This record gives sequence, structure tokens and C-alpha cells, in this order.
Amino acid sequence: MAYERYRDFLRFLLEGGHDVWFAKLVALGETGVGIALVLGALTGIAAFFGVFMNWHFVMAGTASTNGLLGVVGILIVLPWKSAGWWGLDRWLLPLLGTPWRPGRLFGETPDSG
Repeated sequence: MAYERYRDFLRFLLEGGHDVWFAKLVALGETGVGIALVLGALTGIAAFFGVFMNWHFVMAGTASTNGLLGVVGILIVLPWKSAGWWGLDRWLLPLLGTPWRPGRLFGETPDSG
């Protein structure tokens, strides 16, 4: 592993016995990201966390397609505003809102649209 700080972090997890719950957290995160991306629910957020996890796999020394998958994830994150036309984001984004416009659940009034 090329990065000593990351090696220390992984050693801390192993020596403290934290790897058991951390592995479950990673599996739960991967499953959640996958389901959200397939359903098109909060696509930008799901893709961001997919890239975040992918980066950590690269930092841990995984030699695989992670570099390409990271680029694909970034390409999904960037146009997330227009990605709301397909999938559940078509209904979730108007309901929940975006950082620049609150949705129906968080304060949008009928005459503010």
C-alpha cells in the first residue's frame, strides 16, 4: 500500500476489531448506492457516495477497473440536475427539493413556482 496514513487507518480497524462492523457498513453502502442508481432515486447523491467508496478502494491498493468506474461515477454526479427526468428522481426532486429550490415538503408554496 502506497499511502502510510491509509495503511494506519486500516491497521487501526483490524487491531481494534472494527473490521467486522465496518465490512457490514461497506456492504450496506454498496447495496444502497446500487439500488438508488438502478431506481434513479437521488442519483447525484448516490453517485457521489459511489465515487467516495471507489476512491477508498483505490487508496487501499485495489488494482481493478476502479479508475474507470470513478470517472463514470463523476460523469453521473455532474449532470444530476438533468438526470431527474428518468427514474424516481422525476418525482423525488420536486418533492424534496434541491439546494437552490425547496421542494413541496420543505416550504415551496404554490405561487413560488
